[in-house]
Amino acid sequence: MLLVAALLFGSLALAGTAAAVEAPALITSAGQSPGALMVRVLADQAGVANVFDATVGPEALADAKSFIVVIGASMKGLGAAGIDVADEFARIESLLETAKELGIPVIAMHVEGGPRRGATSDDLSRLVFPYADYAIVRADGNDDGFFSDLAAEFGVTLETVEKTVDAAAVLRTLYGN
Repeated sequence: MLLVAALLFGSLALAGTAAAVEAPALITSAGQSPGALMVRVLADQAGVANVFDATVGPEALADAKSFIVVIGASMKGLGAAGIDVADEFARIESLLETAKELGIPVIAMHVEGGPRRGATSDDLSRLVFPYADYAIVRADGNDDGFFSDLAAEFGVTLETVEKTVDAAAVLRTLYGN
């Protein structure tokens, strides 16, 4: 019963935001985990025009109307991209500052659940949430209320999904598709 109420409340929280976020969306990874590629697929399924680039710089925001930051640190992914942790934090902060300057809405996403939580992912979340307008997180990544607390602290509209694939429906609602 509580789960149904939570899902209904979450859906109602976004119901008034339909079409408030426009495409195209720029999608990038904060931490180089595979979650960002998953979100690109979900955005495609939701009919959200998007550009995906895991290592994009702030200049790419010039053509974007929204910015999706997929949080999840992967040391293997960072290594494969040739990026160290400090450089990734600097890249993300630069993107977020540029989005803020341009008035581009930011959607924070954490779709890999509990297994993708950890000190670096949590630090990235703390970096992203002050800039975020909306957040979509998988429920098992929020068992401790971490994302709920960040959302409350920074006034971010939070939607929690049970499965990663459920984020497509949230994106569809958020973009009014």
